[in-house]
Amino acid sequence: MSEEKIRFPIRSALIPVFYKNFRCLAQDCRDSCCEGWKITFDKKDYLRLRRLDAPEDLRERLEKSVRRKRELVNGVPSYGEFDLWSNEGRCPFLNGDGLCSIQLACGGEALPEVCRIYPRNIRYTTAAREYTLSTSCEGVLQQLWDLPEGVEFIEDPLPKAEQKIASVEKGENLNRYFPPLRAMCIDILQERSLPLEERMLYLGITLQRLLEEDWESLDADEWTGRAASPAAAAAGSLELPGNRGMYLAQNLEALKAASARRQGWTAGIYAALEFEEEGTPDGECRVSYSPGAYDEALEEFEAAFGERAYFFENVMVAVALYLGFPWLGSRENLWKSYVSLCSLYSFFRFVSVLGCKGEAVKERLFHMIVMASRSTLHNQNRLRGFQEELFQHESSTLAHMAILLRG
Repeated sequence: MSEEKIRFPIRSALIPVFYKNFRCLAQDCRDSCCEGWKITFDKKDYLRLRRLDAPEDLRERLEKSVRRKRELVNGVPSYGEFDLWSNEGRCPFLNGDGLCSIQLACGGEALPEVCRIYPRNIRYTTAAREYTLSTSCEGVLQQLWDLPEGVEFIEDPLPKAEQKIASVEKGENLNRYFPPLRAMCIDILQERSLPLEERMLYLGITLQRLLEEDWESLDADEWTGRAASPAAAAAGSLELPGNRGMYLAQNLEALKAASARRQGWTAGIYAALEFEEEGTPDGECRVSYSPGAYDEALEEFEAAFGERAYFFENVMVAVALYLGFPWLGSRENLWKSYVSLCSLYSFFRFVSVLGCKGEAVKERLFHMIVMASRSTLHNQNRLRGFQEELFQHESSTLAHMAILLRG
């Protein structure tokens, strides 16, 4: 190992409480992960499925529906896939009761790794082997809904076989200080003396200060210890500027990127905003929508969910954990991770407010967040596209993030 690296022994697991309580909803799930998504897998899973000792009828379906297809999916090579598209977007092994035929006949270990793991995400950091779950799953959202006191964490010793030595490069990065800096970020997100939007703005102010520090000589424990709390910052007034037009325009672009066609889960959002698009005689495209319609939807949304403000806090904590926030490899990446977090919060809130117009119930809210999560958290190219667009148009400033947070 290079002498230019710093080693960290990883001997513990860090687990948010909702991870340990998670159970798949199976046939009770309204937004099944077995519908509408590509299900791709590597060569090992492909060969195991093709050679699976299964009942004859299942064997025939495996031969027909496990296809060889070499491509990149979110930058990751895949070797095979389930043929969903000849089955109207449903996994061909999803039976009429909403259960998996492969698992029922051959056990869970017969499934491809992607099916066994989803919606879980496990990674090693310089803090621990960390476990979290994606907000693209209705069962995860139910866990977050049931945590009014916020997300707590459990630290368990790792079995020896799972212990590892993590290493980080010396030099201009803060990866070696990930534990205290990430803990500070989560503490700010969970500081309930301020509304969530103001906490996230304060988080940006804090990270901007960190960008100005000398990273080579930073004492991270001392620095995070003396950083002003959000409550103290409130005395100095954390005012979020309002620009409803810019907020709506930004999120409409994100919605268009998430789904070019105005149908399915996005159709109701466009309708709620009274969105119209028409061509002009000179060949340009003119769009119109009603900020007033958004205001009406927001009033209805807050009346229905105002007492559940903790839920969006829990969602953003889960998103931060899933993304490995903050990214400390460089100053640019640190700010990009903050821009991503703000953009995702803004987009999730935008689709939730408009998607629940006329139907402000928990089930509809969950559906909106599930679909928004699937179109962003599970599409790294699209997520990077959001970042790049903001940076290209000089919209990655703290002031612009404040507008996105304000809504």
